[in-house]
Amino acid sequence: MAFQIIVNISVLMFQNFNQMEGQLRELRREWSEMLQNVKPPEEYPFDKQCIYKVPPKIRETNPKAYTPRIVSIGPYHHKAREVGEEDNSFEAMEELKLTYLKGFLNRTQLPMETFVITLTTLEETIRSCYAAPIKYNSDDFLKMILVDACFIIELFLRWHRFTDWYEKDPLLQKGFMRHDIKVDLLLLENQLPFFVLEELYNLTAMSETFLDITFNFFKSLSLGKVCPREIPEHFTDLLRFSVISSSKLDLGRLEEFMDVKQVYSASQLMEAGLKFKISPNKSLLDLTYSKRDGALTMPILDIYDETEIVFRNIMAYEHCKFLCRKTISQYATILDFLINTEKDVNLLVDKKIIVNWTGDANKVVTMINNLCSHLSLPGFNPHYFSLCNSLNAFYENPRNKRKAIFMHQYFNTPWKKASTISAIVILLFTFIQTVCSIISVFRGKESLYMYI
Repeated sequence: MAFQIIVNISVLMFQNFNQMEGQLRELRREWSEMLQNVKPPEEYPFDKQCIYKVPPKIRETNPKAYTPRIVSIGPYHHKAREVGEEDNSFEAMEELKLTYLKGFLNRTQLPMETFVITLTTLEETIRSCYAAPIKYNSDDFLKMILVDACFIIELFLRWHRFTDWYEKDPLLQKGFMRHDIKVDLLLLENQLPFFVLEELYNLTAMSETFLDITFNFFKSLSLGKVCPREIPEHFTDLLRFSVISSSKLDLGRLEEFMDVKQVYSASQLMEAGLKFKISPNKSLLDLTYSKRDGALTMPILDIYDETEIVFRNIMAYEHCKFLCRKTISQYATILDFLINTEKDVNLLVDKKIIVNWTGDANKVVTMINNLCSHLSLPGFNPHYFSLCNSLNAFYENPRNKRKAIFMHQYFNTPWKKASTISAIVILLFTFIQTVCSIISVFRGKESLYMYI
């Protein structure tokens, strides 16, 4: 009996061992298939990544600022649709892209194979530019890139020769549609690598550089006035480069994690006696402080409805790109320090530093204060670090601070200003009346003495 029990246990153990070994073989096979095309982190080309999905924490502050409205470019928003709405704008744009592709082929008189072969040799490099995984197979991916790229190039060429194409192209006649496309093409998630567009454009043998016709297309939305000479990674990077390359300051040095926690607001600084002046420089970044004049000099900032979108996408790129200097983010942070209320906006508008095309000061306050939401406070470059410390030191100077406190207590609202002025006038009249009474008394005494 005992022997039979031992035999049964041995059989069960053998069966379990075989079953376990089979499970282990199946598990090894599954893991081997799952990791077949996976590389360790150090083998991924992070240095080539430049087109990112905006992190959820940044996106949630204003999702519409990062999402294309009518035209999707690249894999992230390919064939996008409006959720819950019967909106055929994206579908119509896909059809429009094909008509522009046809126009581009007619312009170049080159066979389709020429462009397909060019893109095929670049496929791996193109894929490495996208930080998020691309799940399209090779044929679908290259087709998407070709259609989108040729659409963009043909659109830019027609815009560059606007008068030649205006009467022939219905899209160019629809100003609102052109504007929406222009905004969509600068979104970080809606990009193609710039080198891809340039490679295909060079096949057209046009005399102008692709960089020049690109900047001409985005000129109305650009925060900078100068076309950069350095080749950007994509259109979002182009707008960033435009601002930085036009600066006359040395802002390219490493930030070195120079932290600035706060700067007093524009109205507080003005109450302390700080002057605000317009800078003649073309770059928004060229903020300067003069201790001798007690003045902050700032270039003109035009604020439109789209300004927030431009700022947000450039700043998202700066925060996603490894080792990217957060120059635009530093400028936006200083604006956030200076602007806390409508009073600050109106002050800068009165000084002609801000041109508010939205017509709503509160809207500007909300925009500026929300730009840096969920973004880590950037380390400042030496120039901005020194500027912020100088402004704080100006306000905290005992004489200036007393002046600021006095102005804030007695002149910070129209009612306080009126009552303070009234009190001063009353005191002045009382003083004059008292002096006149004293003079009358003295004159009376003089008359009495003369009579005696």
